[in-house]
Amino acid sequence: MKRGEFLISTGKGVLLMCSGSCMLASCSSGDDGGGTQPPGNGGPTTVSVSLSGLSEVGAQTTKSGVLFFRIGEGQTTSDFVATEAVCPHQGGQLVWEQENGYIECQLHFSRYESDGDTIRGPQNAAGTTRDLKVYAISISNGNLIATVS
Repeated sequence: MKRGEFLISTGKGVLLMCSGSCMLASCSSGDDGGGTQPPGNGGPTTVSVSLSGLSEVGAQTTKSGVLFFRIGEGQTTSDFVATEAVCPHQGGQLVWEQENGYIECQLHFSRYESDGDTIRGPQNAAGTTRDLKVYAISISNGNLIATVS
């Protein structure tokens, strides 16, 4: 197993453990699919992360409610994606599954394409989901910047 794969799989285990204990309290049987509010509700804001933290294809990080991940080997905006970091179904943590090519909710396993389109709704849970918000990104001074609106 490569170092990056190990780190990602270890991180997923910790994330699942934390999500299970922290997020179950937020589940409700009366879900209407409305989801949670992403950052930027007062107008456009920016969230930035260092490109050094996204050095390998498949690398990902979450900051201020934005999930950033690398899908290509270059240094252009088309090599990165920024989406909301929580599932619109019931607020579960989203992770990029590089080997499968989709974003997955760690709470009820909804799946989304990298462009935000829904692949599959929540499993073993009431309610539906909506497509993810995908944010415009730019690169400046070694940082990846998402414009959240």
